[in-house]
Amino acid sequence: MIQHFLPPVFVAVMGFMPFWIWIFILPIALFCAWFISPLPSSKIKSKDLHPIRASPFSLDRVPKGKIDTIVIGSGSGGCAVANILAQSGQRVLILEQHDRTGGCTHSFTKNGCEWDTGLHYTSINMGKKTCRPGALLNFMTKGLQKWTALQDPYDEIVFPQDSFIRSGAPNESSYPFVAGSSKTVESIMSRIDPSNVELKKRTQMYMDLCLDINQGFTALGLSRVLPSFLQFLVRSKVDRLMKIASMTVRDVQYAILNLGYSVDYILKHGCPPAPPGPEPDPSIRRLKAVLTHPIGDYAVQPREATMAAHGVTMAHYIDGACYSVGATQKISLRSTAVVRAMGGEVLVDATVISILVEGGRAVGVRVANTSALQEGTCNVEVTEIRSKAVVCATSVYNLYNNLLPQDMDVVKDFHCPEKRTIRQSNGHIFLFCKIDGSADELNLPTHNLWYFNSYDMDDAFDAYFANPREVRPPTVYIGFPCTKDTTWKLRFPKISNCILISDGLWEWFEEWQGTKVENRGADYLAFKEALSKHLLDILYETVPQVRGKVSYHHLGTPLSEVNFLGSWHGGSYGTMCLPSMFDPINRNWTTTPHTKVPGLYLAGSDSFLPAVCGAMYGGCFGATAVLGHVRSLKMILQFLFHFAGYLREDDPKLPYLQSLVLAVDKFINE
Repeated sequence: MIQHFLPPVFVAVMGFMPFWIWIFILPIALFCAWFISPLPSSKIKSKDLHPIRASPFSLDRVPKGKIDTIVIGSGSGGCAVANILAQSGQRVLILEQHDRTGGCTHSFTKNGCEWDTGLHYTSINMGKKTCRPGALLNFMTKGLQKWTALQDPYDEIVFPQDSFIRSGAPNESSYPFVAGSSKTVESIMSRIDPSNVELKKRTQMYMDLCLDINQGFTALGLSRVLPSFLQFLVRSKVDRLMKIASMTVRDVQYAILNLGYSVDYILKHGCPPAPPGPEPDPSIRRLKAVLTHPIGDYAVQPREATMAAHGVTMAHYIDGACYSVGATQKISLRSTAVVRAMGGEVLVDATVISILVEGGRAVGVRVANTSALQEGTCNVEVTEIRSKAVVCATSVYNLYNNLLPQDMDVVKDFHCPEKRTIRQSNGHIFLFCKIDGSADELNLPTHNLWYFNSYDMDDAFDAYFANPREVRPPTVYIGFPCTKDTTWKLRFPKISNCILISDGLWEWFEEWQGTKVENRGADYLAFKEALSKHLLDILYETVPQVRGKVSYHHLGTPLSEVNFLGSWHGGSYGTMCLPSMFDPINRNWTTTPHTKVPGLYLAGSDSFLPAVCGAMYGGCFGATAVLGHVRSLKMILQFLFHFAGYLREDDPKLPYLQSLVLAVDKFINE
C-alpha cells in the first residue's frame, strides 16, 4: 500500500533500513509529500469556472454538510480570504448584506449608464502577474481578471491659479505624475522650481522614504505569517516602520523638505514638529501640497495623517497605474467562482445579525434577509448557521459594536478609551455623472484628475469641514472610467461617465441615520444639492467641454456607504490612518487578522491596510490566521510555484529553479 504513495526509489531504500529507522522517517516523508503536493483547487482551470451573480440568501441555498468557515462581507478582503481558504480545501460560505458582491469593487447601472464605486484605478503591479499583487489576484481568479495599463501621466493634480511663487520660478497650476520615482521628481520640480538643486535632492529623499515604508509593510506582512521563533528575521524593518508610523505627514515634510534632515537622522533624533500656519517658502509650499498627491486613498489631512499610510500609498503607484478590463464588479464574481467550485457558496441579501459565541468561542452566525429588515417586516426570520471559524471582513467597528455580544470582556475592552484609541475613518461624497457623447467626441482625459483647492492643505481641510455648504472640498478625485475601460465603447456607445469624490464627515449626516433611501426630507436634499453644485462647478472648470452635456447626476453620501456597504458610520477605509493606529495599545484591534475570541478572525482593511490592494492583503493574512502556520506555509509554497510559472511565461528561457528563486525574492521584497 505504501508504494502507492511513495516514490519507488524511496521504498527500495527503505528495504535496506532497520525497522526503527524507517518508522521514524515514514511520517516525515509523508508530511513532505503532503507539503509539496498540489492544492485541492489545482484541478480547477479557468475554463471550468462560471462567474455568476450571487443569489439572495435562503436556507436551502446554504451548502449541505459542515461549513469550515463563514466569511462576513464580500469586499476585496472578504473575497480574498474566502478564495484562499477554498483553494486550501475548505468549504466556505460568504454572506453579503448588499444585493451584489464586491464591496467597494462593485459597480452599478442606472439610467442607462454604469459606474464603479471604489476601484477607480490601482497600481500597475496589480495588473502584472509577474509582480506580487498581480500574481496573487491572478492566482485567485485563475487568470480571468484582466487589466489595462494607464499611460503617463496616470494622474494630474490641478490647483486654482496662485500668484505666490519664487521670483523667476514658473507659475503652473497642474502637476502630472508619471511612472518612476526619479521621473516623478523631475516632472514635479520642473514645474515648481527647476533650478533649485537642493530642493530636488530633498524631494528625492522624500520619495525614497516612501519606498522604504513600502518595504516596512512587506516586513509587517511577513510577520503575520512567520511563527514567533522566526520573527527576528523581520523585526528590525518592522521596528523602523513603527517609528516612521508615529510621525505625521506634515512633520516629516517639514523635517525633510524644510530642514533637509535625512531619514536616519529623524529616526535617531526624532521628527521635529512643523510650525503652525501656512508654509512661508513659495516653492516648498507648492511642493508639500503636490506631494500629498495620494491623500484621497487614505483620506486624512497632512497634520493628522501617519506618514506610514502616506508613504505606502505613494509607493503603491510609483511604477504607474492600471484599470480593470470590463466592470469592476467582475473581480468579485471571478474570485468567488473558485469558492463555488470548491463546494462553497456566496449569498447576497444576507445581513449577519450577530456572531454565535459559545464557551467563549465563535461557532457561527445568525443571519436574516437584508431586504426584509429594511422593509421593516414583522417577525423577520433569523437563521443560525454554524461553522468551525468565522471571519469578519466588514471592519472591527461593526464587529465590536454590532456583531459580538456586548457583555463580552473583549467588547468592553474595545469600548474602553484606555485600551483602544483607534477610530473609524471618515467617509466620502460621490457624484456619479452620465455624460452625453462618447469620450472621443468630447476629448475626455484618459488619466485621472485631482482637484486640490489650495496649496495650504490643512487650512483647506479645516475650512471645508467647518462649513461644507459654502466652502469647496479641499481635494476632489475626477475620473472617467469610460476612457480607461477598453470594453466601454462596445457596452455603452455614445455615452460617457464620470465620478467625482470628495471627503464627507459622518457628523454632517448623522441626523438622517435610520431614514429610508430617497425619503430623507427636504433639508437632506438641499444639503445634497449644495454639495453637488460644488462638485459640478469643479468638473466644469477642470473639464469645460462637458458643460451642458451632463444629462444625469446622483450624489452618494456616507449614508449611502452605510446602506449599501454596511459601513460603520459611513467610513470608507476602516480605521483612520492616524499615528495612533500603530500604537502598541491598538495592535490587538487593527493591522492584524487575529482577535482575542477563538475561532474569530479579521480580513480586509482592518487586518492590514486600507484601499483595495491593502484589503486584499488583509484577506490573505486572514486566511493564514485561519489555516495556521503549517497549512499557510503549504499555501504560500503552492502560490510560489504558480508565481514562478508566471515568470517563466513572461521569460520562457528562465530556468525552473531560477524562476522559483526570483518568485521568492519578489514575494519577500516587492
